[in-house]
Amino acid sequence: MKKKVLTIIINLLLFWVVSDMFSGIEINEGVLGFVICGGIFGLVMLAVEPLIKFFTLPVKFITLFFVSIMLSIMIFFILNIGIPFIDFKDGELVGLSNRYFTVPTVNLNMIGNVLVGGLTAGILSSALMWLEKNSGRD
Repeated sequence: MKKKVLTIIINLLLFWVVSDMFSGIEINEGVLGFVICGGIFGLVMLAVEPLIKFFTLPVKFITLFFVSIMLSIMIFFILNIGIPFIDFKDGELVGLSNRYFTVPTVNLNMIGNVLVGGLTAGILSSALMWLEKNSGRD
């Protein structure tokens, strides 16, 4: 039970980071909005491994990766349609720059924010689940 709660909390924090990365993803109602939207995201990400096992796929990084991305994009679309605490608007991906590399600012429309936000959340979530599974602690 502790592991499931920790997974939900980690994915909630991951949702917070991803939503802050994109100016077109706005969370309304402050902390309550983050807790509700991030909690929903965390619960859905908790279902990734049981879904993989249900469809008798091997629980390897690549299946975690693809299923997490698919579910993340789906949950971002569902949040966009049915949850009043989150808004997807035209926005930008925050540009990263230092003296070694530069990533230019990329303008995204609402659908782009949903897709790229879901893709980013899915990649990070699957990486976290894979690291947790292979960390050797249970």
